[in-house]
Amino acid sequence: MPFLKPLLRLFKVDTKQMEEALADIGELERLANDLASIPDDFNDLFSSRGWIIYDAMNLEIAKNAIAKAKTGNLDEAENDLVEYYCSENIDWKLMMMQGVKAFRPRMALAEKALIDYREERYHACVPVVLALLDGMVNELQEKRRGFFAEEANLEAWDSIAAHSKGLKALAQLFRKSRQTTTIEPISIPFRNGILHGMDLGYDNKMVAAKTWAALFATRDWALKAEQGLLGEQPEETKKSWGELFQQIHEHAREKAEFEKLFDEWSPRSLSPGEDFPVNGEPTEFTEGTPERALVEFLCFWKKCNYGKMVDFLLNWLKTTPGKDAGRVKNHYASSKLRIFEIKEIVDEAPAITEITVKLWYEEGQDVTKEVTFRLVNEGVDGNPTIRGKSGSQWHISNWGHGAL
Repeated sequence: MPFLKPLLRLFKVDTKQMEEALADIGELERLANDLASIPDDFNDLFSSRGWIIYDAMNLEIAKNAIAKAKTGNLDEAENDLVEYYCSENIDWKLMMMQGVKAFRPRMALAEKALIDYREERYHACVPVVLALLDGMVNELQEKRRGFFAEEANLEAWDSIAAHSKGLKALAQLFRKSRQTTTIEPISIPFRNGILHGMDLGYDNKMVAAKTWAALFATRDWALKAEQGLLGEQPEETKKSWGELFQQIHEHAREKAEFEKLFDEWSPRSLSPGEDFPVNGEPTEFTEGTPERALVEFLCFWKKCNYGKMVDFLLNWLKTTPGKDAGRVKNHYASSKLRIFEIKEIVDEAPAITEITVKLWYEEGQDVTKEVTFRLVNEGVDGNPTIRGKSGSQWHISNWGHGAL
């Protein structure tokens, strides 16, 4: 810059802006170097205890755990990791798992396991999650090998979790042979010891949290496996400086928007008839809210407009417009909706709201039924995202009178 500045000024180039941009690059380089060290540091410290880092894990949680462990507070750091896997975070990460096609049929059991986890029934939760993890990986292996099989290929090109220090090391630890019956509490979800009835002291939150963490750590690998991207990929065309700056700016903008929405989010406290009408036309409800989306869906049901009802299904449930309209029609054509009344709205998580509705419809005879619809806020990429995110839409995950 000292040599270029005089020349650039002749062409009326704003060198101050360029210097600021270059200063930002230096900061970005420092941050990149810091971030690059986190995965290895985390796995070196915690993989022997049954934790690995993965793409959807909170980096601040990982950094704080590393800092505590390096000062000798390894047990305290591990307790922080256990607390990170609260039922709300698990619910959020389960929604992200729906991006994996092989996991979708397993979602109903996973949600039951989450109920057990929330109610501290770890004895019931742990075996189910271990089985779901094993089955999903088995389905995605060409030679049909589950997560705990020695021959399973758990590596993927350019993945945080899917390498020798990640999933491979975790599977090796979890599948250790357990030949002696033990009643003392364990802290590692030893698959063989738990499922074969040898480790009887697995009924605790730490083992359960590590089991959930292992499931979520496979997500990136599973997505790549389904797309045939486990091997090394062709090098991308190099971007120009302008394109790089634009990409950095866009990522920073999206990150800032997400963090702002996340910080501002809190569950609403809503009273029927006061904070929202119990029925009516969609225009009477606040735009962008889950209740408005549900009312639109119900109004299309009243009009027997099955094609429009399809718009409110989760993106991953959709196939083709014609087929989807046919599926919705099969569910709803025999039921003529007459009246609906919203009884309760509960914001379960930043991307999840449950709405209980009383329905009056004809099905050969008059039927009155209360149904709880579960709505998920999906981003433009089809993944769950925070309420209020630009471009996001509310969709119904349990359509069909509230049944899957």
